[in-house]
Amino acid sequence: MNVIVTGCSRGIGLELVKILSVNHKVYAISRDISFMDNIGDKANSNNIIPLSFDLLTITKAEFDKVISSQSVDVLINNAGCLINKEFMNLSELDYRQMMDVNFYAPLKMIQFALDKLSNCNGQVLNIGSIGGVQGSSKFPGLSVYSSSKGALAILTECLAVELSEANVNINCLALGAVQTEMLNQAFPGYKAEISANQMAQYVVNFIQNGSSLSNGLIIPVKKSNP
Repeated sequence: MNVIVTGCSRGIGLELVKILSVNHKVYAISRDISFMDNIGDKANSNNIIPLSFDLLTITKAEFDKVISSQSVDVLINNAGCLINKEFMNLSELDYRQMMDVNFYAPLKMIQFALDKLSNCNGQVLNIGSIGGVQGSSKFPGLSVYSSSKGALAILTECLAVELSEANVNINCLALGAVQTEMLNQAFPGYKAEISANQMAQYVVNFIQNGSSLSNGLIIPVKKSNP
């Protein structure tokens, strides 16, 4: 398979690159590609194409140049931004950053990759949050983060209908707490029950075995919140 993964410098994204590269070609997108210096011996570096660009400013022509394959089997929109801040203290920069990274960037990547995905009946997997699911537990300080992930969930449901004409399916995994650097920065001292590697293993299993039976689903994947 040819797989695109965004947000690969750390956490779940980095673990996905390590696991997927063993048997698949991985376009690993991150602003910082220094992760390749310490990718580890379990990964197959020959199958990893590290790409450093800004998801928000890249053009379609630039995207097609760096993603050279004519077909892409899987697009994993993993890049995320979490700012834990009380609602009244949120700045315009805060909410624009979270909406841009968590909603607009995945939308743009889907638009840009659609022709390549359509060439091989591909799939899109959006990495969402349980906080973006209606009726789930909500937490102070996560109003805009959860809202941005909620928008991503609704986009997933809408595109499941629209992209079916292109033979592309799309799902969203609504994750609970995973022990990553991003979680630690937002909630210092909090210890999640699930590691980044465990969640990456789940994601890989889903795209290999579960996605063919699913389309337009928002799937909660959690042991604990936030």
